[in-house]
Amino acid sequence: MQSKIKTIDLTLLVVPIIFLSISVAVIYSLVMGTNLDGYGLKQGVFVLVGLVIMIAISLLDYRYFRGTAWVFYIISIILLVFVELFGKSVNGAMNWIDLKVFQLQPSEVAKIFVIITLATYFGKRIGKLRWLDIIASLCIVLVPLVLILREPDLGTAIVICFIFFIMLLSSKPTKSQLAIIFGCVALAVTVCALAYLNIAPLGKLFKDYQRERISVFLDPDRDPYGRGYNVKQAQITIGSGGITGRGLGKGPQSQLQFLPEPHTDFIFAGIAESFGFAGSLLIIVLYSYFLIHLYNIASIARDNFGMLSAIGIAAMFGFQVVISIGMNLGLLPVTGIPLPLLSYGGTSLFISMFSIGFAQSIFIRHKKIAF
Repeated sequence: MQSKIKTIDLTLLVVPIIFLSISVAVIYSLVMGTNLDGYGLKQGVFVLVGLVIMIAISLLDYRYFRGTAWVFYIISIILLVFVELFGKSVNGAMNWIDLKVFQLQPSEVAKIFVIITLATYFGKRIGKLRWLDIIASLCIVLVPLVLILREPDLGTAIVICFIFFIMLLSSKPTKSQLAIIFGCVALAVTVCALAYLNIAPLGKLFKDYQRERISVFLDPDRDPYGRGYNVKQAQITIGSGGITGRGLGKGPQSQLQFLPEPHTDFIFAGIAESFGFAGSLLIIVLYSYFLIHLYNIASIARDNFGMLSAIGIAAMFGFQVVISIGMNLGLLPVTGIPLPLLSYGGTSLFISMFSIGFAQSIFIRHKKIAF
């Protein structure tokens, strides 16, 4: 037991605990006195459950999931189908299953099991990819992707696309394959641009509200009291924090409820108001250090499955951090992607802690240890 404890990666333990402590404190201060009062306590409970999940997965040999990846993949697909048939609609999206205790979001579950399934598939073919393998891997991603887009949950769909792209590149395709892959990416960007411009028949790919979000991002002043209101208020909230912040529960923007969705989409703005530029910078530095560490774990993994899984997890965290913070700063469109380990929510937190436990398991077993 003592030898196992010595092999634990402290960064994967300490940094998440720092984030989770900040999360509970900030959420409690942002929602107190509102109709969401009590969310701070609920987040505290989610944190405790999440820590149990992280510890349990870290003690489990990650290679267990290599043999059961397809089982969990099918379970995630079943959950996505279930939510489409019987799910709970929130803000126009059918992406929640009401479990009474908390709201399960199957699209969050799908992210980690897509990573594990791709790691299993690519791990056996790394450095010797055929076009048939690439097409098959694309099919693995397309099934949950289509179901997630039907909810619709564009933010999670974009995250999964990014994860797939990074894991595909990490599987060492040939130069000719790389050229065609990047050509396909350029084509996809062109299609999205034409869909945004509502050019038939591609215009049907985007919902009106998604197209409007992009328009507001490109020109926030076009609807400052409508769709542009959230971003404008987030920017004002961030600015009001100054250098050192107003302190927990003392920010005028959040306490007077000008900041929309302060506990989820715009929690970074709430943190910036409470802790200022210094605190915001510390958050970004901690995330950067954490992500670099995940990539380092990928480099020391004992097998391709562990290496690709760690890369996929790092890609998931990194992309969500960039998109969420960029959204708060008005640098990127609002997509509803939670800030990992900080935003309120049970499913997203549990999946994040599962992923960290998985990475911890890879680190623990990168040396020959008697278990």
